[in-house]
Amino acid sequence: SFLMLVAANTLVVNGYTAAETHQVLYLAETGVVVLRLSVVVEDEGPKQCQEKFVDSLLKSLDKNGDGVVTVDEARGRIPTPREVQQLQLGMGTDPVAADATPDSNPKDGKITRSELLAYFKRLGLAPFSVQYVPRQTQAVDPNTGMANANNGDAPLFDRLDANSDKKLSKDELAKALEVLRKLDRDDDETISEVELQASPTQPAPQVARAANNNAAAAPNPFVSLSGGESIQKLIRRVIDKYDSADAAKSGVSGTTIKNQKLSQKELGLPEKAFQQYDVDGDQQLDFDELRQFVAAPDPDFELTVDVSKGTVKATGPRADEVRTTSDGAAHLHIGNVQISLSATPAQATFDPEALVKPLFTISDANANGYLEKEEAAQLTQLGSSFEDLDTDKNGKLFLDEVTAYLKIRVDAARSRAVLTINEQGRTLFDILDADRDRRLAHREMRSAIDKLALWDKDNDGQLAESEVPLQFQMVAARGSLPGLLGGPVNVAAMSAQGSVGERTVGPVWFRKMDKNRDGEVSRREFLGDIETFDAMDLNHDETIELNEAIRAQP
Repeated sequence: SFLMLVAANTLVVNGYTAAETHQVLYLAETGVVVLRLSVVVEDEGPKQCQEKFVDSLLKSLDKNGDGVVTVDEARGRIPTPREVQQLQLGMGTDPVAADATPDSNPKDGKITRSELLAYFKRLGLAPFSVQYVPRQTQAVDPNTGMANANNGDAPLFDRLDANSDKKLSKDELAKALEVLRKLDRDDDETISEVELQASPTQPAPQVARAANNNAAAAPNPFVSLSGGESIQKLIRRVIDKYDSADAAKSGVSGTTIKNQKLSQKELGLPEKAFQQYDVDGDQQLDFDELRQFVAAPDPDFELTVDVSKGTVKATGPRADEVRTTSDGAAHLHIGNVQISLSATPAQATFDPEALVKPLFTISDANANGYLEKEEAAQLTQLGSSFEDLDTDKNGKLFLDEVTAYLKIRVDAARSRAVLTINEQGRTLFDILDADRDRRLAHREMRSAIDKLALWDKDNDGQLAESEVPLQFQMVAARGSLPGLLGGPVNVAAMSAQGSVGERTVGPVWFRKMDKNRDGEVSRREFLGDIETFDAMDLNHDETIELNEAIRAQP
């Protein structure tokens, strides 16, 4: 039902000298809405951030200091197509040959800056990428491999609707934590779908569908121009979306077929905006005129997204239509759809050695401080051979060699910005479950009061189920290595009770104290003194969230 297009430019925005702008088209049912995102990473654009990383990498690879990086010097240091696939590092749409190399234009045994940048782009490691995550309405039971049925929103809505009037008041939402705390049967300070059920002893029903059945998965509705999709293909998708045989919409009287052109009504553009692209004045945009529209559409909304600081700011003539909630997210209402945009700041400190050392120690069977080839089997599964990891070619793999390998991959990921768009669905539980782990943490429930004002269409101070919008959650962040050492938390493979695996984001102390793995540390979980807790709890909501933990790092 929608599509987004991203096109990049660089300019001065809100004091940032190199903010990188991305035009985003949202193809709503009623027409096109244009968003302009100005993306900032470390006070510059994603493209500049990646170029700095490439310059630093080339300098480190130039072992003899002659200003030229040869293929031999780079071997084992630059991510290969296999590694990108294993680590889930890239977001390319087309397969890349396993033997692809940055030494390509010309193929002369040397690797230049432009070749390396082009190589990263070919692997799906563009400076700015968009990934779409469709709504997962069914969680997979790891024991059976079958999907647990999603029982809808009635359990949550009805639990909170104390007076049973089919509406939630501000007072009822304010008491949500108190009401749900009584349902927390496993005392983990979160509420799972199972705990919401009326019969706690009755297991959740299962759907006879294998976990790997992707037949119902929605296609990726987001397109980045830097991702490689052709303009011709993109325009064809726009025409297919809006071209109508209805004469009232197409503006062509007496026709019963689609004319492969788009009228003002079909595109949903304001008349003034439409006329500037209608060069021949026939009240229709043909393929060439649509090319001009796609290349430079006037924005309906403008937002500056600072990935490093974790802030979103609305600018432009329609900034007053963008609502901001206490969690810093910006919300756009387009018909019965809400698009929420937030930014997640990267962890301030990251130690590759701390990440890989446990696996290295386990692999070192004879505890001699290094790995022989037979012991390094798990490490070489990441995509690089033992010979490439063994940089000094002594047949021994030391921890610092593995750490150097990993640091390059981590830096390659962090040199990029990624916009992840989650389809949250239309039910209250789905929308409040921001991290999609099928549990509601305290911070997620607290956001319900903020969202009441956003969704209350009739302004009666209450929320009816029909007022809960279809929501898409857009999160901008620096890139990561989701496939490293076993991969990220697999929220689809959790148990029916809502338990999830270890999280991999945030300071080590934060993750260790977060016993229930809900992404925040409560007073009960915090191991320090009350004064330290209060100092870290910047918004005074009785929990330390990820952003607060990161800001507390020295």
